[in-house]
Amino acid sequence: MKKMDNSMIEMEQGKKDGFIGQRTNILPADLLRTISVHPLCEGLYITDMGYYPQAAFHARERSTGISQHILIYCTQGEGSYSVDQESFDVKPHQFFLLPAGKAHSYRTNEKKPWSIYWIHFTGSQAEHYLRFLQSEAGPVSIPPRPERFVLFEEILSHLEMSYNLDNLVYANASLTHFLVTFKNSVYNPRVTQQSENDPISRSLAFMKQNLDKNLTLEELAQVAGMSASHFSSVFRQKVQSAPVSFFTYLKIQRACQLLEYTTLRIKEVAYQMGYPDPYHFSRVFTQIMGISPREFRKAGKAS
Repeated sequence: MKKMDNSMIEMEQGKKDGFIGQRTNILPADLLRTISVHPLCEGLYITDMGYYPQAAFHARERSTGISQHILIYCTQGEGSYSVDQESFDVKPHQFFLLPAGKAHSYRTNEKKPWSIYWIHFTGSQAEHYLRFLQSEAGPVSIPPRPERFVLFEEILSHLEMSYNLDNLVYANASLTHFLVTFKNSVYNPRVTQQSENDPISRSLAFMKQNLDKNLTLEELAQVAGMSASHFSSVFRQKVQSAPVSFFTYLKIQRACQLLEYTTLRIKEVAYQMGYPDPYHFSRVFTQIMGISPREFRKAGKAS
């Protein structure tokens, strides 16, 4: 345990450029409202999650905390954090928990920037999991297990398909398994098979590679090797969303990252996401996320 230096008092702005290879997903307000009352999710559910590799300059300070619990798992590098007026160093293969509603701060090590997996979670059972995972203050050391990373990727991939309610239920049901992997005495590794590369998977990959464009239904169907009508029907069955609507959702998720991790102006973010009219972009963003781009940036939604 150590005393943090005074630089922790200020929010580190260096992370605004983001981190190469980072992945995040922030659930829109309407989906959060849905799962917060869903009988299979309301007990424990995800609001935000992500992975930051070699996150130089990463730091956060929240003087009043937030409404969710946070788990941060350091796999490489070092960092530090403070909660309940106690400060701690964090080493590789350690995780720590930040309870909801409590002031906290954390930062990467300047010389040895950390790589972290992080997840925000809440629900009527969330506090029970918090106590289950940590019985005393300070970071907890755990051995690295490939299955844990596979499970994280599986949850994040299903969360990206969140317009399909079944995927949302699957992701949040898997959260329970993911959290208990941090309790060494109960962890039971398993083999997870990767999904096959079917036509819908190809179209989804194509969407993610072309978020700066305005793809049409016909273009997406061509990538999948189907007629537009057949592709739309199959896509709706699997994703529970129209293809172009889901493509828009992916664009807005990417816009969230640009708003959070860059200093681009809102209209510049709009242009990068293929919206020549920033006002149209703002309307679409607000419709999906429940708040405007300006409000999102001010709130600092991601971890």
